[in-house]
Amino acid sequence: MTPPRYIKIASCNFERNGGGDKKKWLAMHQRLADLEPTILCRQENPGHARTGSGRTLFNSSQRILGLSGELGPGVGATSLYYDPEVFEQVTLWDTDWPNWLLPPTAMTLRVLGTDDVDLVAACAHLSYNSPSLRPIQAEDVTRFADKVEMYPTPDGAAERKLPLLALGMDCNSYVDPDRLVAGEVPIPALADIKDPQHRAHRSYEIAPGQRVMDSRPDRTLLTAHLEDAARFASLLPGGPGLAAVAPTVDASGTYGPAHRVDRVYTTDFLLPAVVHAEVVDMKDLSDHHTVVVTYDLHAVIEIYRDRFGPAA
Repeated sequence: MTPPRYIKIASCNFERNGGGDKKKWLAMHQRLADLEPTILCRQENPGHARTGSGRTLFNSSQRILGLSGELGPGVGATSLYYDPEVFEQVTLWDTDWPNWLLPPTAMTLRVLGTDDVDLVAACAHLSYNSPSLRPIQAEDVTRFADKVEMYPTPDGAAERKLPLLALGMDCNSYVDPDRLVAGEVPIPALADIKDPQHRAHRSYEIAPGQRVMDSRPDRTLLTAHLEDAARFASLLPGGPGLAAVAPTVDASGTYGPAHRVDRVYTTDFLLPAVVHAEVVDMKDLSDHHTVVVTYDLHAVIEIYRDRFGPAA
């Protein structure tokens, strides 16, 4: 049996990218570097840009993290970093899509040392204010699991639908309440949220005067066979248990009770490669905590080869 080779996927919503506070910006990036992520999904990037001084700052983030990275379209949107000693970038996706204030960032990455083990990684930040728009955006991100490419095989060229290794996302919505892990903090009830605007942001009307909490994006991704990797890790025998599904947003007067809004999704058939997950406390640095999911890369490759066969 091939010994494991562990890689970490981290999803971090850094509030307003530090809000111009260079000391906080530096502290967060050093904290993230200490986690040694192989892929880092970063939401909220104001101050980073593709050109000018914003590019200089973004380049500094890559040096501190020891990772290569790309910014999504738009100002202050998302970014995605990867370890160039583990992956090479095959494609940066065009994600300048309609209906997105903060467009996603996505790449096709190839495992170094292979000729064709290509995987998709992405970072997304669903609408914070529109429960009507989030389901549309969730439908958009299912495209990350729907990329079909042609590859040579011993029997000739064949289509391959590339698996989504990781989608790190601030969902701004809740998990399907029917799939909560036993003992997991429940999703807030509408009455628990005292801020009237946030009540409108996190719920939708199903009948006049009757609102339910929004978990539609989670259910859409589940329909597309994209699974919550931390939930899977929490159920592993001897695994992290409830620590994997701890809240990523603390209780507040705006958000209501603590809840888990930040998640990492993966194509379901890659789940056996997930070995651990945790929520890393980012108090005093951000209003969101960071999700870190550990995979066995050799298991990913073996699953991939079993599914698609050898390259030609």
